Amino acid sequence: MKKITQDLFYEYQFLANLNYNPAKTVAAFVKSVVDKDNNSYQQFIWLSENGKFRQLTTGGKEGNYFWEDDENILFIADREHKEDQFASCIYRINIHGGEAFKVAELPLRINTIKVLPEQYLIQAQNDIRYPDYHLLSTKEQDQIKDELKANQDYQIIDEYPYYFNGAGYINYQRNNLFLVDRKTLEIKLLHQATLDVESFALTDDHRQIVLSGIDYQSFKGKWSQLYLYNFKTNKTRKIFAAEDMQIGRVFLYQDQIMVTGSFAKRYGAMESYQIYRLVNNEMELWTENEGALYNSVSTDCHYGKLKSYDHVDKRPFFISVNGSKSELWELKDHSLEVIIDKEGSCDDFAIGQDHILVIGMYDQRLQEIYEFKDGNFRCLSDFNKDVLKDRYVAKPNKVTVDKQPFTIDGWVLKPYDYDPNKKYPAILDIHGGPKAAYGEVFFHEMQYWASEGYFVFYCNPRGSDGKGNAFADLRRKFGTIDYEDIMDFTDKVLSEYPAIDQAKLAVTGGSYGGYMTNWIIGHTDRFACAASQRSIANWITEVAASDYGIDFVIEQEFADPYDCAGELWEMSPLKYAHLATTPTLFIHSYEDYRCLIQEAMQMYTVLKCRGIDSKIVAFKEENHELSRSGKPKHRSKRLYEITNWIFKYTKDRKEVD
Repeated sequence: MKKITQDLFYEYQFLANLNYNPAKTVAAFVKSVVDKDNNSYQQFIWLSENGKFRQLTTGGKEGNYFWEDDENILFIADREHKEDQFASCIYRINIHGGEAFKVAELPLRINTIKVLPEQYLIQAQNDIRYPDYHLLSTKEQDQIKDELKANQDYQIIDEYPYYFNGAGYINYQRNNLFLVDRKTLEIKLLHQATLDVESFALTDDHRQIVLSGIDYQSFKGKWSQLYLYNFKTNKTRKIFAAEDMQIGRVFLYQDQIMVTGSFAKRYGAMESYQIYRLVNNEMELWTENEGALYNSVSTDCHYGKLKSYDHVDKRPFFISVNGSKSELWELKDHSLEVIIDKEGSCDDFAIGQDHILVIGMYDQRLQEIYEFKDGNFRCLSDFNKDVLKDRYVAKPNKVTVDKQPFTIDGWVLKPYDYDPNKKYPAILDIHGGPKAAYGEVFFHEMQYWASEGYFVFYCNPRGSDGKGNAFADLRRKFGTIDYEDIMDFTDKVLSEYPAIDQAKLAVTGGSYGGYMTNWIIGHTDRFACAASQRSIANWITEVAASDYGIDFVIEQEFADPYDCAGELWEMSPLKYAHLATTPTLFIHSYEDYRCLIQEAMQMYTVLKCRGIDSKIVAFKEENHELSRSGKPKHRSKRLYEITNWIFKYTKDRKEVD
């Protein structure tokens, strides 16, 4: 049996953006593949009809599409205007064949399109310095572009937040809603330009649009507002504005305006969203909920647009996590009813006439398309069948730690050619979040390490998603109960798997997992080496510079979010870095605005000055998503550096095979 190799992910096919046409006769989805020559990814629209699949587009840049009607698809192509923040091209292609042709070239940077009988409802990025850019003459637009181009060697920052991971600097930028006449292409902004629209829903009679977002100048707070646009009056009015509610999504149900959101009363600002309805401009609790209403099951085998919500035939559907699996739920009256609860990950879905299509990761397989009908699951596709054929895919063996009133769930992967009479090194892998979860899904890096002769073990400590708000509550507890859970889980694994060589343990993790890796090396010397990825070292500098910054101290509910340096320092791995003796590799990206590279540099400096073997590998033109959607060669280099570092301290060999 062959091994999983470092670069095998080059051959994986990533599936996303699954949607039926209005008649529910044909489904479209996006298939992404690695483009080795250009060190990037290509995205193509594919169709699914009667269980058969065929490719529709060939340009390689069609990741963002929308059904126009039963036979035509619109897509936003970056074939043109890739570097122009003010322009997008919309193309149309017929599902029965033929070339795609340009429908419109608009002075908007389009994110989303909803097709109405006579108009396009478009969510697009807008620059509040030029809120009426779409109304200006071509000459005036060109003058603005020339001015911006001439001044592109410096950045003005006078708002907060001013950048966002993966999006770059967002100073002056807002997501606005526009109506575009389908015949004349006349563009109309539906609200004040300073409103950053986060979600919207069209009423069933197409007479009104409900939108949620935050209207701000200079400083963007955490709390949301609701607005209502009326097509007849062409006016938008505010219908809800609390000072303590965070709205995740607005939708319509039973002819009522509903939202997912939280008042953060019981478990703080990280509390899972409840479902509320708007009554007389006030929010009334409709359905209680304990899980995050999105897919938080971790893997490094996703790429593309994956939705966690859809509204079909007046029925709202949500993806959420229960334990270690992501499920599909439907809102029925006042209850969230589980529709699909198969162990694994429901990545995306499309509601058909008598069935549901699912892009999923099940049974330690890569993504495929499944049909769920009459309670039965059937795999329809074989996009990734051959890539794992005759290869060693380690089965997750569950290990639990009883910590009343909770249990800590985790898993162990056995090494390739496992012999219980031999000794093996092992790697502890810690997920990000912390409100995320590991589950029984294929994880490339872990399977690679198992193929290279390692035990790999991982768990969901307190702070993780999937077990309710009380389990996920880490307010003012970072580095305490979560560290205790991870160490207790490690002890349990070592007791159940005596073939693990306790002198050859490695620890790694990214984001929150990087924070915890930094924390671990300052609190124990039980690990032979560590690889800290996109980590946090110093909460004071992290809060002052991260793209979510001030939100963290609000979530922690410190008495004074602007005078909490003492509390932040207590939770900072940097405080304990002088106690560390573990050789540590730091992996980071220069454009990571979630956990800035200076976090790694601070830990590295302390370790290096104390003579502890340490190294930073920093990637240019990458952000917080390096391990999941970074450039293929960078993803490969990252995995090589981590693995080779761990080999250095846990194997006789000095280089990765």
